[in-house]
Amino acid sequence: MRPTEPAAAHSHRPTQKQTNKAFKSGHHSSKSSLKDAAKGRTSRPSERKSRPKTTNATLAASHSKLNRRNHAKQMQGKKLAALEDVGRIFSRKGADRVSRVVAVVPLTGDLSALQIVEQLLKSVDVECEGEGAVRTGDVVKFHNQSLRFILLPPASAPSSLFPILDATAAADFVVFGLSSEVEVDEVGETCLRALTGTGVGASGGVLGVVATLPSNLSHSTATRSSLHSFLTHFFPTIDRLACAAHATEASTVVRALCDKIPKGTRWREGRPRVLAERVEWDANEDGEFGTLRVEGVVRGARMSADRLIHLQGFGDFMIEKITSAPRATRTSKAGDETMDVLEDLSVPSPDADDLEAENVPDDADLLLGEQTWPTDAEIASAPAASSSRLGGEMLPPALPGTTPRRLKKVPKGTSAYQAAWILDDSDDEDWGSEDEEEVATDDAMDNDSESVVMDSGMDDTASVSARPFADLSPEQEAIQLQAYLADRARERALQNRDDMDFPDEIDTPLEVPARERFQRFRGMKSFRTSPWDPYEELPEEYSRCFMFEDFKRMGRKMELKAQREGVEAGTRVVVHIKNVPRALIDAHNPALPLVVFGLLKHEHKYSVMHFTIQRNTECTETVRSKDPLVVILGPRRFVINPIFSAHTSRGGGRGANNVHKFERFLRHGINATIATAYLPITFGSQPAVLLRVPASATAPDQTTHLIGTGSLLSSDPTRITAKRLILTGHPFKVHKKTATIRYMFFNQPDIEYYKPIALRTKRGRTGHIRESLGTHGYFKAGFDGPIDQMDVICLNLYKRCFPKWASVWDGGYVGAPKIREIEDAAEARGEDERDDVEME
Repeated sequence: MRPTEPAAAHSHRPTQKQTNKAFKSGHHSSKSSLKDAAKGRTSRPSERKSRPKTTNATLAASHSKLNRRNHAKQMQGKKLAALEDVGRIFSRKGADRVSRVVAVVPLTGDLSALQIVEQLLKSVDVECEGEGAVRTGDVVKFHNQSLRFILLPPASAPSSLFPILDATAAADFVVFGLSSEVEVDEVGETCLRALTGTGVGASGGVLGVVATLPSNLSHSTATRSSLHSFLTHFFPTIDRLACAAHATEASTVVRALCDKIPKGTRWREGRPRVLAERVEWDANEDGEFGTLRVEGVVRGARMSADRLIHLQGFGDFMIEKITSAPRATRTSKAGDETMDVLEDLSVPSPDADDLEAENVPDDADLLLGEQTWPTDAEIASAPAASSSRLGGEMLPPALPGTTPRRLKKVPKGTSAYQAAWILDDSDDEDWGSEDEEEVATDDAMDNDSESVVMDSGMDDTASVSARPFADLSPEQEAIQLQAYLADRARERALQNRDDMDFPDEIDTPLEVPARERFQRFRGMKSFRTSPWDPYEELPEEYSRCFMFEDFKRMGRKMELKAQREGVEAGTRVVVHIKNVPRALIDAHNPALPLVVFGLLKHEHKYSVMHFTIQRNTECTETVRSKDPLVVILGPRRFVINPIFSAHTSRGGGRGANNVHKFERFLRHGINATIATAYLPITFGSQPAVLLRVPASATAPDQTTHLIGTGSLLSSDPTRITAKRLILTGHPFKVHKKTATIRYMFFNQPDIEYYKPIALRTKRGRTGHIRESLGTHGYFKAGFDGPIDQMDVICLNLYKRCFPKWASVWDGGYVGAPKIREIEDAAEARGEDERDDVEME
């Protein structure tokens, strides 16, 4: 056994003293405490630690911080300068004082705009002056400001939408009147949505007023909260809803109108405008046109006589001159008697814009690519050539004012009455070029036929003794019109549902070869990347359009140019507009505002304009491409037949090849849709509002519907809108990657014609046509993988689409069907609708 070692003796540390960590004063010590701790000692920093080590990263970070700080300072200076410019207009005193324009919009029918204005001015002890649709008041209490109120009809009236849009576009502030007893109807909500689409809520000059509130405090608080929540849904900048019946709250509204500086919207402040205070019209010698003189204050940008102006419903006009407005406060130097000093502030220069809206190409440029244009000698010998072909028979010329005649080939011995019942080849619909066999047959029959002169204005199948056409009574026409519109609406809804379930799919016709029926369509290897020449097979309307090399740069250049020329904003002027039709002064209603909007240079010329549209969720109507609609693009309104296409986000909105898919219907969704139309050029980011107005006076729905809102995208004639057609087939026999397809074509030549185009299936397979099987349209196809028997084989074809020419909207009905179209509604709807959807 191992002996145990003796236990070691326990010993303590030699000392029990504990040393704690010294307290560090840090940067919070005072100067006196640091001086006492130093006790007169000073330290010299070494050379190595005298400067902090600088690297490229730290230097770039410091420069980036300085740049951000400098940029923020510059932006702050620009905003302050812009506010000073706007506020400088209202800071003028005396005769040069400018009134603040306030548009009063009652949202319900039980309110009156005049009642709201009287309650507001009464709260500050100001007398309401004026008559008609304008009331004024000088508020000395708040900086001696002058308020000019525009009294508007209730928003619940169907005809009040466009007067409200005109007034709010020219006003500095908008006051909405709400009722505590009547709710805002659908028409009023449509008006509010249209105002938000024009950018009224972004200006910050929107106020809400409720006429009266319940006497019960709890009911009053709940009502105020509910109305405020409703109004802030459209205009989030409204902080509080005031009651006009309470003098304290009404005076707060008046003080906000006098003290607040309106921010304004960029599209409106970048162009001049004049709200008419006095309108006069002097006729010319012919009596139908004359000079319109509009007196008012220039708002927004500078107004120049070199630029055109726009009058709602009548188009663009040229300015004869801009003179100063006569004021009785101006006196002469010789005495105290008053006199009107009229001086020309702006006159047109040689650089003034003209009214030429369309490009007029030369004949040489228009026919430059035509290689078969006949020469002068061929044109001169044309009658002789036609005479020899017809066996010496010449078509006699038509007398002035009569219907032109034409020749029809009929068997010998046929009378004119019998010839009227014989169908000519030209009477049938032309699906393509004539075959060589048909041409040879016609030449062989020339020997056994003769030519009979027929009246081209008569129906070939009509009898000579037919009675004249009898018009229906207005009641019968109204009944047939309503039935036609109801049937068309049901058919359009059915087509919309079919397009959603089977987009772009179409059945191959049996009676017409596919290569002739779809001869204007082409195949593409890749819709996203395959090239497409944007200048091939253009319609005649493209020769009338203008094109810019850089549209956005030109817009910025024109905006800067407009800021340097013309009459300064805030000047009271008289605008002399020449060649204005008498219809404008006859249609002018003194109770509604008349606004003169100025245009930038080149904004009268037509081009291909594209703007984004976000569908209104409250509107459930079916909207199809090329439907007649009204678009509000900035300060102007047009009747357009737009075509819709998908919005491409990649490549700056252009994509790789600037080809975009055509959309047959404008659908709801979070993604915006691009609408394309021929429109006058508009620079800047202008708001776009798409509306559908009543089609006729007898239409059952007389309200204006808001289709959608958006903004201007660009002006690009090279943007290609490609319509897609999908020919579908069914797998008849399947063996791994090979299948026999049927029901896509019904003859062998069509298969050979479309053989180079690739195939795809709905389940993601791709392939191509290998060979034709038989004569009934069966063919063998190979794919990149095994396919299913229940799969659908697709072949994509594309064709470029173009919109229709637009015009200025005159405020009338849009899209009214013709009476003769109603007479044969069944056949017209059966064929015209199908051709419009499939062929266009």
